[in-house]
Amino acid sequence: MEYRDLSATVSKKVMLKPRLQIRYPQLSGLPNRKAQLRINDTIMQLVYRMIRDQGYVQDPTKEMTGTYEIKLNGHGLISIVFQNYAYSKGQAHGVTVQKSLTMDLWDGREYRFADLFRPDSGYKETIDAIIRKQIEEKDVPIFDMNSFPGVGPNQDYYLTPNELAVYYQQAEYTPYVYGFPTFSIPYADIAGIADPQGPIGRLQPVMQ
Repeated sequence: MEYRDLSATVSKKVMLKPRLQIRYPQLSGLPNRKAQLRINDTIMQLVYRMIRDQGYVQDPTKEMTGTYEIKLNGHGLISIVFQNYAYSKGQAHGVTVQKSLTMDLWDGREYRFADLFRPDSGYKETIDAIIRKQIEEKDVPIFDMNSFPGVGPNQDYYLTPNELAVYYQQAEYTPYVYGFPTFSIPYADIAGIADPQGPIGRLQPVMQ
């Protein structure tokens, strides 16, 4: 089986506890059982970390719901976006946090943002310039462009069959009502800096 033929079977699971309902995916059908276990364990670690970081245990009034969306499942890759909404009694509004995982279906490896690009490619300068151009063209209401950091090696992102999506948290650099600032970058625009052996290198033939 070539990498381009490999996808996972995804089952919807639900975690139910008092004041909490979290939906999350569980993968099956992979040829490498160790990789499958590793991926499912990584998913659960993120689910529990998001619950913990949003204060569910510490705040007995906090209510939390969680959802997910599979952005990519194929070419030996899976990319998943998770959203958790948490609300405490007395708050003006709840807070939604978004996180994502991109993993290799062959060996269970998790890819950080920096792993997408060739070493010493200067990816930060290239991606920052693309994002700043989109901010200007779309009139994205960034609080202070002088303090906007651009991307880093652990930048939040996800992959689709055709694009790299870079995003920031709600109310982190934009007003709360703007949601999650997301910048979609076609793979063709970053072919020169992508690691040819990495996820984007694997997905580029999709565009041809």
